[in-house]
Amino acid sequence: MTYGGIRSRPEPTLLTDRAAKYLEKGPADVVDLIGHICNLPAAPRIVAEHMAQAMFAGRPEFVCDPLGRWTLTTLRLPAQPLAGLSYAVVDVETTGGRPPADRITEIAAVIVRDGEVKEMFETLVNPERSIPRFITQLTNISWEMVKDAPTFSVIAPEVMQALAGNVFVAHNAAFDWKFVSHEINRASGTQLFGRRLCTVRLARRLLPHLPRRSLDYVANYYGVEIAGRHRAAGDALATAHCLIRLLDDAAQRGCTTWEDLDLLLGARSPRAKKKRRSAFPSPVNRDTTA
Repeated sequence: MTYGGIRSRPEPTLLTDRAAKYLEKGPADVVDLIGHICNLPAAPRIVAEHMAQAMFAGRPEFVCDPLGRWTLTTLRLPAQPLAGLSYAVVDVETTGGRPPADRITEIAAVIVRDGEVKEMFETLVNPERSIPRFITQLTNISWEMVKDAPTFSVIAPEVMQALAGNVFVAHNAAFDWKFVSHEINRASGTQLFGRRLCTVRLARRLLPHLPRRSLDYVANYYGVEIAGRHRAAGDALATAHCLIRLLDDAAQRGCTTWEDLDLLLGARSPRAKKKRRSAFPSPVNRDTTA
């Protein structure tokens, strides 16, 4: 399993939020940690240990080391080669751009590992609400197609199985993450967390000469065919093949680890910052403004 890959956890509470903020400074002894977050200074160690175990149960972001100190797992991630990570390349089609009012009508997740497409999960989804006509015109997904499809709550375990341990990737990842994480939370009451990668942002850094970084432009540049535009499987598969080429290009520039990628994506020119403030993706056709 990829360190930092997608996982789920219970919803945060006031106490776990306080614990996370406290542990951002570094590992802490359990007595000091419980004393701070619960206002119980000098609590007996056995009491503090029981309280911590109960509070952090099922929350993989908190871990106890052999010395009895608690820390955040994100502080302990080793440097990892990008070629050694596995990726779940996701695309969703939706009834609109604003959850929770809008819902997913189709989802696909393509698993990329060792520089190759390994497997794909895809399904139509009953959104439990009507589909606007203009959405049907864009995606060719009608109510007749989804009325007998499973609801997201039914497929949620399969979606989590596809995502678990992988880096979440999408073309304009914020859009797909927003819908998938919301639906997972609605279905299971848990919260998604882990590494995410946006191929629009990556293309913006690696392919600045392209007039746009929409999926059509990036796919055309790499000679990737999109079989079924604005359908989850077609878009996700094309994005997966573009991801492989983008990572190859990144490696040619010496960007070979996740830490290198963070540095690459974190650097933005003043022109890019200005464009980011002034250009917002449309609610549905969200990758065309990149």
